[in-house]
Amino acid sequence: MSRDYTGTVPVSSGGSVSHDSIEFDPFSDTFFDDPYETYARLRDEAPVYFNEKYGFYALSRHADVVAAHGDPVRFVSSYGITLELLLQKQPMHTNMMIVMDPPEHTRQRKLVSQAFSRNAIGSLEPLIAEVIAGYLDQLSGRKEFDLVAEFAALFPVEVISTILGVPAGERQQVRLWVDTFLHREEGNPNTTQEGMEASLNMAGYFLDLARLKRREPDGLLISKLTEAVLVDDDGREQHLSDEDVAAFSVLIAGAGSETVTKLIGSGVVLFDQYPDQWALVQADKAAIPHAVEEALRMHPPSQYQGRFAMSAVEFDGGTIPAQSPVILLTGSATRDPRVYDGPDTFDITRGGRTTLAFGYGVHGCLGAWLARLESNLAFEGIRERWPRYEVQRDGLRRVNMSNVAGYSHVPVVAP
Repeated sequence: MSRDYTGTVPVSSGGSVSHDSIEFDPFSDTFFDDPYETYARLRDEAPVYFNEKYGFYALSRHADVVAAHGDPVRFVSSYGITLELLLQKQPMHTNMMIVMDPPEHTRQRKLVSQAFSRNAIGSLEPLIAEVIAGYLDQLSGRKEFDLVAEFAALFPVEVISTILGVPAGERQQVRLWVDTFLHREEGNPNTTQEGMEASLNMAGYFLDLARLKRREPDGLLISKLTEAVLVDDDGREQHLSDEDVAAFSVLIAGAGSETVTKLIGSGVVLFDQYPDQWALVQADKAAIPHAVEEALRMHPPSQYQGRFAMSAVEFDGGTIPAQSPVILLTGSATRDPRVYDGPDTFDITRGGRTTLAFGYGVHGCLGAWLARLESNLAFEGIRERWPRYEVQRDGLRRVNMSNVAGYSHVPVVAP
C-alpha cells in the first residue's frame, strides 16, 4: 500500500495534456517534477514526437530508446547531449568523451577505462564505506534532519573526489561548481553566467591538478589516467594529454556528484511512500541492491539523453528526418508497460537490472558500478540507523537543472 502524495510536489504545467494535443516542454521549470502522465501519452499517441515550438524530436518507448542508443552512427553525440546544445545544430569541438563519437570516443574510452575499471579501483570499497558512515554518524541521535542536504548531497562528491585525488578540503568545492553549472533560472533553459564561470573554474582546476599528478604521481585516478597507454594497430603508443585527463575528471566528478545524490533522495521518498517495500528491506539487507535498481527505474536521475540524427531513421510511430535534434526519454522508457508490469508501482521484488538509467551502448556510464556501490552502502547505513522515518512532505524541494531530476531537500523525522 502506498501513501497518497497528491499535492505534495507541484505537477508540471509544462507537461499538461489537452484532449487534442500533447504539450511536452522539457524546458518547463517544473516538468521533471512529475512528467509521467505526459510520458504515457507520448508512448501511446506520439512515440515519435515532434515539438514544433523548439524543433526537436523525442523517443519515448523503451525499444526505440534502446535502438537509438545502439546506433551511434545515425544518432551521434557530438552535437551535445542536452537539448539547449542540440538545438544549435552545430557539432561540438571538445575532448569531453561524452560528446565524442566513434572512433575517437572508442580510443579515449579504452584509455580511461584502464584507470577507472572496477578492477582498478574496486579495492577502495572500505574507503567509500568509511566516508558514508562518517556523514551518517553526524546525523545519529537527531530526530529531524535532511537526508539530501545533510547527507546525500555531500558524500558522493567526497567519494569521487577522493578517488580522483582531489586534496581534502577542496572536494566540496567540486560539488558547488557542478550545482552552479547545472542550475537553470526560471524561464531560461541556458546555462547562467555564473554557471559558465563555474565550468571554466572547474576545468582550470582539474587541468592544473592533471599537470601536478603527472609530475608527482600518487596512484589515484588522475595519476593513473596520466599513465594510461594504448598501443594502436601500428604498434604506436597513445596517451591521454593533460587536457584529456582534465576533461574526463570534470565529467566523472560531475556525474559522481549528481547521480547518487538524486538517486538516494528519490529512494528515501519512495520508501516513505511505499512503507511495505521499506519493510522488505528491514527484513533482509540483501533486498537493497534490488531496491536501488527499482528506484533507478522509477526516477532515473538523468531523465533524457540527447542525440543528433545524421540521417533519416524510421520507427514504428514515424520517421525522424536527417539533421534533427532528438532526445531519448529514459524516464519514459523505464516506465514502458510494454516492458514492465505495473510500471508506475515501486516494487523492489521486480528483479533484474535497470539497463537505461546510466546510459546505454557505447556511452554507457563507466562509473555505474561505483554509483550502485555507493547507493547500496548508503541505504545499508540508513536501514541500520533509522528503521522508521517519515518524510516531511511540505519540506520537499526539487532541483531546477537541465536534464537532471531529483530532490535538493528531503527532510525527515525519525522517532
